[in-house]
Amino acid sequence: MIAALSMGVEEEYLVVDAVSRRPQFVGAAMVRALSDVDFHREFSTAQAEFASPVCTDLASLGQELDRGRRVLAGAARDHGALLITTGTPPLGRPGPPPVTGKQRYQLMAAEYGALAEDQGVCGCHVHVGVPDADHAVQVSNHIRPWLPALLALGANSPFFDGRDTGHASWRTTVWSRWPVCGVPPRFHSAAHYDDLVGRLVDAGVIADAGMVYYYVRPSQHVPTVEVRVADVATTVEEALLQAALTRALVGTALVFTPRESPPDAIIRAACARAAMVGLEGRCLDAVTGRACTGWDLVDRLVSHVHDALRDVGDLGFVEHRLAWLRRHGGGATRQRLVLREGGDLRAVVDHLSVTSSGWQWPTTLPHGTEGH
Repeated sequence: MIAALSMGVEEEYLVVDAVSRRPQFVGAAMVRALSDVDFHREFSTAQAEFASPVCTDLASLGQELDRGRRVLAGAARDHGALLITTGTPPLGRPGPPPVTGKQRYQLMAAEYGALAEDQGVCGCHVHVGVPDADHAVQVSNHIRPWLPALLALGANSPFFDGRDTGHASWRTTVWSRWPVCGVPPRFHSAAHYDDLVGRLVDAGVIADAGMVYYYVRPSQHVPTVEVRVADVATTVEEALLQAALTRALVGTALVFTPRESPPDAIIRAACARAAMVGLEGRCLDAVTGRACTGWDLVDRLVSHVHDALRDVGDLGFVEHRLAWLRRHGGGATRQRLVLREGGDLRAVVDHLSVTSSGWQWPTTLPHGTEGH
């Protein structure tokens, strides 16, 4: 049996004007008006973030994510704005700054110049509890070949500044401009990781350890491993899917000895391809080095973590949600379908806007998962 590990999710959202549907720089003001410590300012003032409390089951996590979205959507409406769930703004740009008034963000904007422009992009970050930093490094090494599958599954940003980028996750490309980003190298230990980060900070490559923007990394503040490869999800259910698969990967990594890891260059190429085509396109399997579909990557991932999903009671939800995605398409595919049917990107923004209708744990899960 693989034990149920604690988990939490951080979601970043875009704030857009309710009339023009372009980024509106009121995110910092929205967060200041909220007393709840789970809400945070982000790099661009056209963003806001919700960080869930620690949860041990998907139903509780779903309720928290729904709460965060509803509260921020209400705060946006108070400012004549909409809260939307996509990695990049379909209309307009989140920069050049105004940058949120945190000293750290101001220093980053000044230090990195034009590189900091348009960095108001929104991701889904999943934290899973581990015993200590050395275990976090062990888990990070294990997860690396599976990052392309999580990326393809979470690709939800095809549009930017009024045009189709030709990518399923344009956020991935924008985010990759930072100097320490993407697929992490293999580390021998937490000390090895800390030594590298210290060298990068001392050399001025990054301002601090928080600027290590690897797709998977040990947390700097809590005993978790953080996976940050996916765009923010259109729906709560898709965010929960990322959380379930990530937790299962961590649980699997803690129990089983991983096989030899593929070369870094292959994993990076596989991630880049997944960001371009998403679930429905031609991808690269980092483990075999062969061409495959995005769905092939996901199927192999589910097979790899099947026992962990079963043991913690998440398998039914994962199968249920993946079946829905096979029928309706991933986030990027659905955005493009809305554009074709609605005729313009304003319809896409409306499709992505968060409403206050509420969310409930699915009641039509496969046998054996009800009541989880």
